[in-house]
Amino acid sequence: MKNLIVIAIISAFIWSCSASSKPLAEVQKPSLATQKKTDSADEWEITVFDAEYENFVASRAQPKSMFTESSLKSRNTILVAEWNNRFYSGVNPNFYEVAIDYDPKENYGLDFEYRLYQFFAYCNWKYGIRFNGLRGIDKVK
Repeated sequence: MKNLIVIAIISAFIWSCSASSKPLAEVQKPSLATQKKTDSADEWEITVFDAEYENFVASRAQPKSMFTESSLKSRNTILVAEWNNRFYSGVNPNFYEVAIDYDPKENYGLDFEYRLYQFFAYCNWKYGIRFNGLRGIDKVK
């Protein structure tokens, strides 16, 4: 009888542990969306779907005044090419889920170029993803 009670208690304990365990959340990946602003045909906006990105830009990123639009455009051209190369080659398909549609001939504006560059700096900072187009100060060592 004692054995039956001990087995029942152990079984209840095992059942309660397994019943209450919830599946682990999938590792968050940053994703972004680009679109033209509805109020202006010449302005673009970028939206990054990661809760920590805005905090990163506000607290860790170099200020926008440290950049010029042309320098950001040239860096973003390299960074987007590197991202798309990884996407199309199948490197880490769980992280590089979409290609980035970026045309270096398009005038996106300083704000867009800055936020796109900071997206790559953020991926480097949070996930340790190395990009060759980042400035030395923006790379995680």
